[in-house]
Amino acid sequence: MALVAAWDRVFRAWHFSVSYNRILLRSLSEETSPARVDVLFSNVYFLQIPTKFSRLEIRKGEGREPSRVEVPVGTRGEWFDINSGEGYVYATHCQWHEDEGNSMTPSRFGPLKRTD
Repeated sequence: MALVAAWDRVFRAWHFSVSYNRILLRSLSEETSPARVDVLFSNVYFLQIPTKFSRLEIRKGEGREPSRVEVPVGTRGEWFDINSGEGYVYATHCQWHEDEGNSMTPSRFGPLKRTD
């Protein structure tokens, strides 16, 4: 599986939009890094993640998706493996952005409730 991104810091599930099928994971600034990191999965078809991660490693590709999950033929997207199987997301995109924002600064990914 190809490494998409990895950070050695705490992330939380910050926002989920049912209407747009997207989830935002956020890591706020800490002593080890003054930056905030937002990770956005778009067009989410399947999601199985904890609400908090002590670190975040995202890999994409075939072979590590959860068993008993059938994605209908023709559904756009790919599997994203979180922390070697701690979680899974089936989505079309995974993007991230790092900035000097705090918990109330708007996300670069657009207006999301509780992020502006």
